Amino acid sequence: MQLQKEDISALSRSVLYSSIIMIILALCLNFLPQNTPIHFKRILLLLGADFSSGGYIQWIIYIASVWSVIEIFKLKNQIIAETSYFKANLLPTDEKHLLMADDVAKIHHKVKEFESEHAKTLLTSLIKNSCAKFRATKSISEMLDVINILTELHRDTAEMEQTNIRFLLWSIPSLGFIGTVLGISQSLMIANSNDMEKITATLGVAFDTTLISLVLSIILMWFFHELQKLTEKFHVQSKEYVIENLVNKIEM
Repeated sequence: MQLQKEDISALSRSVLYSSIIMIILALCLNFLPQNTPIHFKRILLLLGADFSSGGYIQWIIYIASVWSVIEIFKLKNQIIAETSYFKANLLPTDEKHLLMADDVAKIHHKVKEFESEHAKTLLTSLIKNSCAKFRATKSISEMLDVINILTELHRDTAEMEQTNIRFLLWSIPSLGFIGTVLGISQSLMIANSNDMEKITATLGVAFDTTLISLVLSIILMWFFHELQKLTEKFHVQSKEYVIENLVNKIEM
């Protein structure tokens, strides 16, 4: 996975936020009152409050988790911004409105001007290229071919933009299992000492990493599937919008 400038920025923020989480957990653990219930301390240890006793695994898991959240919401906000273009009146939505060849040329010019002032998106690309294809061929079927091709290309681009998220979501449970293996190996190393309290604590830390990683994975996978659903919905809406308000209204 090659890191770009935006990736480095997101990674830096993830390290910062995760470090703040670890500092807060450590402070809570170190300043617990004497009469604090034991299960509260156990929860702090589960979350990785003791960095030296294996909490560094949770810290790395938090970094990957925060990074994936940043990436998910970045793409989600991008889709929401592009969806707002449906309200820009780029195409006539009146059902009785018919388009002649001159109208198609005007729409093409209007969308080009719109793109010069705003970010380019799938919707503007579909309209602009569909108009250009109709002006060149006067063929509705070829317009539909252009729409299908551009939609698939944009869908492939969206898939590539989600590559980092997929890698991070895969790495989170893997990091948890690595923490478990390390914890079990440490407990085996001290098994000869017959210090059951220390062995039990080490095993507890080992399984804590897997539990935290699996819980975070479930939560993050839900956010990721919501992003995928929103992205696919945008593709379908863009395609339907252009077909209904451009292709179907052209008077041959």
